[in-house]
Amino acid sequence: MRLGPISRFVSYACLAVGGAMIVPWVLAWSHAGESPAGYLLGIFISLSLGGLFLAVGLGYTRKPIVRSGMRELFLALLIFWGGIPFLAAIPFVIGGMPIHDGWFEAVSALTTTGGWLSDPAAHATDHDMIYRASLQWLGGLVTLATAGAVFVRPEFTGVAPLVPPFSRGESGSFIRAFDRAVWTFLPVYACITAAGFLCFLFAEVPIVDAATMAMSFLSTGGFVPAAGGILSYSPAAISIAMILMCFGAVNFIVISGLVLSRSSRMRSTQDEETAAFIILLPLMTLLYWLSAGAGDLDLLIPQFYNAVSILSTNGQIIGESPALLPVLVTAVIGGAAVSTAGGVKLMRWLVTIRRTGQELWKLTHPGGVLGKQPHVNELGIWIHALAFTMLLALIVLLTAFFGHPLETSATAAVAVVANAGPLIDLAPQMTADYARFEAPLRGFLGLAMIAGRLELVVFMVMLSRRFWLG
Repeated sequence: MRLGPISRFVSYACLAVGGAMIVPWVLAWSHAGESPAGYLLGIFISLSLGGLFLAVGLGYTRKPIVRSGMRELFLALLIFWGGIPFLAAIPFVIGGMPIHDGWFEAVSALTTTGGWLSDPAAHATDHDMIYRASLQWLGGLVTLATAGAVFVRPEFTGVAPLVPPFSRGESGSFIRAFDRAVWTFLPVYACITAAGFLCFLFAEVPIVDAATMAMSFLSTGGFVPAAGGILSYSPAAISIAMILMCFGAVNFIVISGLVLSRSSRMRSTQDEETAAFIILLPLMTLLYWLSAGAGDLDLLIPQFYNAVSILSTNGQIIGESPALLPVLVTAVIGGAAVSTAGGVKLMRWLVTIRRTGQELWKLTHPGGVLGKQPHVNELGIWIHALAFTMLLALIVLLTAFFGHPLETSATAAVAVVANAGPLIDLAPQMTADYARFEAPLRGFLGLAMIAGRLELVVFMVMLSRRFWLG
């Protein structure tokens, strides 16, 4: 294993986290009575560590190219999701949080889960809101890059979906593939965020709220600054929020291909996930409407927002709350394979449904021939489904062990594993505050957020001793 690429990866992560603290520091400094010391210290430590790791990384020769580089990238991702949150937690810790609580808050932001220890505290100041949304935005970009460079491989999705050129397979370096994915997605990701921000401003949303929601909704973090939720804003702002959530849930390769239409590198075909997303929205809307008591047709509009929010794993609910079970199932479904949404992912469900239909047809037509079938790595799908189910069961059991009711335990498990943190508010007698869970349990919930963001097949690979030593 070569340390040079890992060191450079960590240096860029430190620099990015330090950069995310600059605007919050300026906002805190500009408001009388608000201390910017935590952000200033965080900037200093982050940039110093970033420079140190960069100097170490540049000390290693870039050649020969790392063959495959999967172990290097996986270790770098483990450091990003598990270690970098300690760095990102500096402003929270200086502000009075214990280190473990600061780590939980930073993990929740970077994994775009959006489950805060105290929901009112997360909305208390402009600089803290911007910081949390900035971490979500950064985590969303890393999620897109790793999905595009690694997670779309057939071993992890079960079938080859829209694969851009930076997915290099076993014959090339995944570190290099990740780097190419970042620089391909970054301008598109930033432009959509900027467009969302400007649209929110035109919809008369305050500037801090507009920036927070533009970053959070695109990264599927579900962070709404107003205490009254998204309904505190105009209908135009609600429509913009839904559009951004859709951008966060559909295949970003398709979005990038449309924006970079002159570039042949991003041409792609066979986008079934976007079609599935569009088909599911009215179905989920109708199901939510019926489970919430149906009634007036005007109540369908809030349920359409809820369908978009839950399927994209933003987790925000407006209007009458639908039944808990269909909401949890929708969150488990999730978004596209290359998106910032959580869940099992649409691609796996599509492949599973198709294969189920083929097997049923064979059972009823023993002499029939289906013709040429696409290559499907069913083992990858079933391993992921098994791992996802086992992790959900483990979190349910752990939460119940600490004395929480079954509905609360199940909701918390889906919320953290599917990276849809605000869902916890739907559990009976619960609020959106994760501080209601015990400190040791919150540690497990934070690890579950990381496991959900890493993709469960990849997470299981990381647990293999043979993978690291082979």
